[in-house]
Amino acid sequence: MKAIMTVDKLELRNIKSIRDSGKIGHNFDLVAKLKVQSRSMGAFSGEGIDCPDLQWIETVDWYKLDTNTDKWIHVGTNPNNKDLYKANPKSQTFKTWWEEYRYAFARNTKGFPATLKNAHERDVKHWIARNGFEWELPIRDIPSMSLMGGSGGGAGASLVIGDTRRRVIRFELGFTGCSYRIYCAQILETRDGKPSINAFIQRKLSNMDLNNQQNFIDWRKSSRFPQCMS
Repeated sequence: MKAIMTVDKLELRNIKSIRDSGKIGHNFDLVAKLKVQSRSMGAFSGEGIDCPDLQWIETVDWYKLDTNTDKWIHVGTNPNNKDLYKANPKSQTFKTWWEEYRYAFARNTKGFPATLKNAHERDVKHWIARNGFEWELPIRDIPSMSLMGGSGGGAGASLVIGDTRRRVIRFELGFTGCSYRIYCAQILETRDGKPSINAFIQRKLSNMDLNNQQNFIDWRKSSRFPQCMS
């Protein structure tokens, strides 16, 4: 039987805010602890490794401001529970999980042979298939939104274009065969081309959470943009 890879642990790391003259957003890493069980029938099993599929599911909600009532109105959801990895597995976001790169981080892990530190990716994979190994692999995403105009990306084009809008991305991240999931959300909001909310929430947000206006008040306060506070 071929060597088998499993995902033993998932966590978010290196969450950092993006703030420059043209956009707001965040960097974050989904870090997977990978474990490969060595092949069970020696050379007869070949050098391949059965790997799980990455699941990167996003739901994006868009809001516009009603200037007459000064209330935010939900415009639509784009898309609903879309698996971005399944739709575009060669996206640059998923580069570290590409077949030709997913074993690279094993080289810098304690216990990996020093003689293979500079080996070709294929040779690293074959050594892991024969011997088994554990290592961590980060997948970095940089979801951001421009302060003016529109924005696009794997999750779809803007449903609201202009200098005043709100976007909420809800993430469900994991791998097939791994019951554990990472749930998180990003809330970005601009008013008159200035940032008013730039929040990253490390939990699952329900529709009820998004209908609770006090949450947005709290997220706005926690974002601490002096130029946007009254």
